[in-house]
Amino acid sequence: MRTQPYVLILLSSSRQLTLRDGDLLDCGFWAEEFLTPWKILRDSGWPVVLATPDGQPPQVDPESVQAANLDGDSQRVEALLAELRDLAPLLSTVQDIRRLDDELLHTLRGLFIPGGNGPLQDLPQSAALARLLCYCEARGTPVATLCHGSAALLATTTDDRRAFSGYTVSCFSKAEEESTRLSGRWPFHLEEALRAMGFQTDLGPAWSEHWVQDRLLLSGQNPASAAALTRAFVAQLEAIRHHKGSRHGR
Repeated sequence: MRTQPYVLILLSSSRQLTLRDGDLLDCGFWAEEFLTPWKILRDSGWPVVLATPDGQPPQVDPESVQAANLDGDSQRVEALLAELRDLAPLLSTVQDIRRLDDELLHTLRGLFIPGGNGPLQDLPQSAALARLLCYCEARGTPVATLCHGSAALLATTTDDRRAFSGYTVSCFSKAEEESTRLSGRWPFHLEEALRAMGFQTDLGPAWSEHWVQDRLLLSGQNPASAAALTRAFVAQLEAIRHHKGSRHGR
């Protein structure tokens, strides 16, 4: 039985993104947006559990391990691929968020949702994810979304509840989306979709490090924001743990 507090990293399990013109694009989670938080959380001493919306193993977004998307740095590509190979056993056996039991929910201390193109396909459609986000909001559990991972905030429960409504968030911006090779073909622009659902968006210059925090919801704009966002997330986890420890010690 799991009794140790842990952080849940939720990854998309989508393998193809349906583009506006009907074409299908191979997709998944963005390598650095998963590996950077994973390493920071591990080094901070926080146990991590991996999950997807349906319990299916996730796949890395092929574009996230292409040198063209990493400043032409082939050594960086090889390092990312090596880290992913090391974590292959964990990535092949993930939790299904539809089946989180009471103990797993009780010991959940934080939820981190990386991006990639996959999250645009499956996260907004997951009622189970919406329920988990509502649970986190009600329990005061910190949530961090990164880049297209902020698409999770579009999810609604079967009775039309949406967590964190009206909060200020960041995400991969329309300007950034339109500067990629998919310009004009995205199924929707996340920045616009979030605003249409009542969220306030806070965005920095394209491709620059930028993250925001509104109460216990933290969100980062792009891959360059992964490290800073995760460190802020860890600081929030530690602040809550310290507060609870101090309260119980009195």
